[in-house]
Amino acid sequence: MLVIALLFLAACHTAPKTPKDKAEALITAMFDAPTNHTYRYEAGIFGKLDSSYSSYHDDEQYKVFQDSVSYYLDQGTTAFGRVADIGYRTDATTDKIKKEKLWKQMLSASDTQRMYNDNADFYSKKLKFIRAHHKPFFNGWKMEHHFKANNNFGFQVDRQAVFYFDKSLTKVIKFEDAGKQ
Repeated sequence: MLVIALLFLAACHTAPKTPKDKAEALITAMFDAPTNHTYRYEAGIFGKLDSSYSSYHDDEQYKVFQDSVSYYLDQGTTAFGRVADIGYRTDATTDKIKKEKLWKQMLSASDTQRMYNDNADFYSKKLKFIRAHHKPFFNGWKMEHHFKANNNFGFQVDRQAVFYFDKSLTKVIKFEDAGKQ
């Protein structure tokens, strides 16, 4: 019975008592993990524990539409290059038959470019709709932390990062440099 009481007291003493303590312990444990290659971690200032909410950037459909916009804009730019190339060749050609063929090619390339631009516009409007109608929801916790750690070149530098935790404060989900939020 005495042993059980001592174990209980030891567990209570070492376990973090507040949610902020839990978050700090999770950050420290993350840097102590053998898989972490950030050497010479020195804890600095821990910020306050704050609620984290979803963003439309996290929406899977938003990411798909964003990729579609990028794809169609790239294709439109390439198509514009083809239109310009055919236009230059048309201007340089003096043969009427060749010029007519080039004009037809240029009109076709122009239609292709317009199609890509229209598709980019279509998906861009879908992105605007998601941004306008996104309702943020609680998805966990976050904490800012100032610390020192080695950079990729092995030099110790001051760093500032935001750490994101799950709802029950049991693990670090991700972290990012404070300037990239």
